[in-house]
Amino acid sequence: MSAFLLDEMFPPAAARLLRDEYGHDALHVFEVGLGAADDAEVVTTARAQRRAVVTENVVDFSGERDVVLVFVLNRNLPSGGAQATVLAKLLDDWAKANPRPYLGPHWPRLG
Repeated sequence: MSAFLLDEMFPPAAARLLRDEYGHDALHVFEVGLGAADDAEVVTTARAQRRAVVTENVVDFSGERDVVLVFVLNRNLPSGGAQATVLAKLLDDWAKANPRPYLGPHWPRLG
């Protein structure tokens, strides 16, 4: 099981799927009152809760080295309702392949 904090550009349904279908400890920023928070607050929360930040904001988060960052570009995901399903599966696969991820950036690949 991995712990994730999904950034605001991803659907909250992806966090629910990660919890309900895959058994991960996943939260969406909207669920914890961070929907309009700045990136530093998202990182601080993720670090304190030992969560991986899932985001597409490469530029905004690229300097962070003391938190696990999982970069996923929205343009590589399907649009609409399938996005949450594909993202949850991608993150579950990544978590299985990286049970103890190093701090810093990760780029999971769509299979």
